[in-house]
Amino acid sequence: MAEKFLVTGAAGNLGSSVVRELISQGKDVRALVLPGDAAAQRLPAEVEKYEGNILNPADLERFFAVSKGTEVIVIHCAGIVSTVWNYDRQVFQVNVLGTDNVVQQCVRSQVKKLVYTSSVHAIPEQPKGGVMTEITEFAPEKIVGFYGKTKALAAQIVMDAVKKHGLNASVVFPSGLCGPDDYAFGYVTQLLLDSARNKLPAGVKGGYDFADVRDVAAGVVAACAKGAKGETYILGNRYVSVREILQHVHELTHAKLVKCMISVSAARMFLPGFSLYYKLRKRRPLFTKYSLYTLISNSNFSSEKAKKELGYKVRPFKETIHDALKWLQAEGKLKPRYY
Repeated sequence: MAEKFLVTGAAGNLGSSVVRELISQGKDVRALVLPGDAAAQRLPAEVEKYEGNILNPADLERFFAVSKGTEVIVIHCAGIVSTVWNYDRQVFQVNVLGTDNVVQQCVRSQVKKLVYTSSVHAIPEQPKGGVMTEITEFAPEKIVGFYGKTKALAAQIVMDAVKKHGLNASVVFPSGLCGPDDYAFGYVTQLLLDSARNKLPAGVKGGYDFADVRDVAAGVVAACAKGAKGETYILGNRYVSVREILQHVHELTHAKLVKCMISVSAARMFLPGFSLYYKLRKRRPLFTKYSLYTLISNSNFSSEKAKKELGYKVRPFKETIHDALKWLQAEGKLKPRYY
């Protein structure tokens, strides 16, 4: 029987990496992208592209329509990654209501499989030293930060559909993403750019669990075939400090090493100045109240379950930084300084 993979959020960093992984495996892929999203032009030519919005049920109905006898596997990557601390209407609508729309359409279309890409931020933080593993019931009230709350709410919607409708669904929790093809220029990519351009006067003490987006994408695709119904999987790597990232940038580009490292408490005092700096340059702030909190939070996540059941693998993190910088260079964002 024919199979078709439907990927939402296909123009995003993770979504596009998932699409490339599927294409490398010879899969038939249909991608949902927002109307006018320039990043959609970067998707492989073999991909069938549909313009639409997960907030519009009619768009999803059209996106899910396939030939009779075709089995549908859905990978739901669409969402807004945000470091806002309090309620944000757009983040809630896309991450929660949009996921509800996708789940309902999966049930109506009787899809073969749904893999929902949540986030490790949906998992309640354990005290320092504690190891965080997979959960299957979600409590948004225990989550710090609005983004994590929305991902917890959305994951519960998926798990409820498993119980109420028998939906064959798995949930994956990616950790912080880093790597090439980040056309949204997320927070880690911005850090690489600023430090490689010698425009980062100081770093912040702290770090997080960062994983290569390509490794995570491979884990997501593996969950389509190997992920058990109603099960969840953490797709992380290891704790990587900001200092280590800056050291890699220095070694790989010969940019000036950022030696000044300030504490998170000191960085909080400078938040108004940081905000004004990035606002004047019309760029997203690199540091916010939530991003600073994240850098000192417990990020001791275990990916052992994914390694055992999905065959999840991770590459050396310096390779991830190298490839991200090479991609930025190829995009004309950095001058050639590699040796």
